[in-house]
Amino acid sequence: MRARVVALAVQSAAVAIALFAIPLAIAVARYFVDAEHTELLRAAETAAVAVSGDLTARPAPAFAVDPDLRIVVYDAGGARVRGVGPARPPSIAHAALGGRVAAATLDGRYGVAVPVSDGDSVAGALVATADRTETYQHIGLAWAAMAGLAAAALGAAWFLARRLSRRLAAPVETLRTAADRLGDGDFSIHAAGSEIAEIDSLAASLNKTARRLGTLLDRERAFAADLSHQLRTPLTGLRLALETASTDPVARDRALATALAAADRLDATIGDLVTLARDTGQGGDPVDLARLMAEIRERWHGPLAARGRRLRLLAPPEAARPRMSHACARQIAEVLLDNASAHGRGTVTVRLREIADTVALEVSDEGLELTGDSADLFRRRSTGAAGTGIGLALARSLALAEGSRLAVTRRAPPTFTLFMAGDDADG
Repeated sequence: MRARVVALAVQSAAVAIALFAIPLAIAVARYFVDAEHTELLRAAETAAVAVSGDLTARPAPAFAVDPDLRIVVYDAGGARVRGVGPARPPSIAHAALGGRVAAATLDGRYGVAVPVSDGDSVAGALVATADRTETYQHIGLAWAAMAGLAAAALGAAWFLARRLSRRLAAPVETLRTAADRLGDGDFSIHAAGSEIAEIDSLAASLNKTARRLGTLLDRERAFAADLSHQLRTPLTGLRLALETASTDPVARDRALATALAAADRLDATIGDLVTLARDTGQGGDPVDLARLMAEIRERWHGPLAARGRRLRLLAPPEAARPRMSHACARQIAEVLLDNASAHGRGTVTVRLREIADTVALEVSDEGLELTGDSADLFRRRSTGAAGTGIGLALARSLALAEGSRLAVTRRAPPTFTLFMAGDDADG
């Protein structure tokens, strides 16, 4: 890129110089030629005045002070009477004998002819010639000076083009490096500005693309982790039911029914997570609290009873309908109950309460008092988490995406509460 910018700038400067210098060079050459003709004419007219009246006067007047100047005088009959030159008058001498001033090149020299007057009549013609060497030298020197200026201008153009090319190429090379890093999977790149509007616009687009790709990749990774976390328990139940069916013929029918129920839960979980992963907010049907409580009973009564633990559901006869999708509420409840089942003790209580325009879903158990910072419980992959550190982080992110809030409301007994805004809330 740098070489192309420099070459283009130098070529453009060369064209501009040529378009300007060629006519100027012609004008300079013409100027020196015209100046020589004018000087020669002045010398010829001065000499003609000196010989006017008597062409054959003795002693002959001195004509020239320039050794390169040659003067020849012809009388009215065309005979040479003075000077060294051709015996027969040249064509310009005939013009001078006719009373006109004429100019021409004679034997490689500049020549002019002027009439010599004798009163009111033309008594003869004077022809003056001068060598062209000095004029050519002046023209050559002028052209050499112009060529030097042109070379200096081209040098300046080359120097400025190199500086400009470095200024243009540096941010472009930075963008290329950033693009290579982006192609290698580094989404933390940040192309700096260059004070060049077009390049800055390209850098901003590249930075925006990197952020979007990074966000998309983070969401995909989080979705994969969330999916694996939420599918672990249904898959375990399905595997246990199938193993029971394969080893215990007596309990086969019941085990197969359990397996089908686990498969249904697995399908529902996958459907919920796929819907929520679209990040559209308020997606799907609004939550039906009665249906949600029924699903919780059906899903967790058996697993908790198998561990010798109770599930207690407390709900008002009628509760407001919160502004949250049913899939989101079901997955958050699944996380909270799975957390209570895996890390809690004793009876698990699920309570619905109405607080002003908010519906609260509380999940508590009789386990040990929660310790440490509550924020660590909801931080993904937290070192203080009892399990994988994914479930509660997923539940809080789902709640926030729906405009709700998930918090620890009591440490002993451990109680997690989902605050859902009701339909009549201002939001």
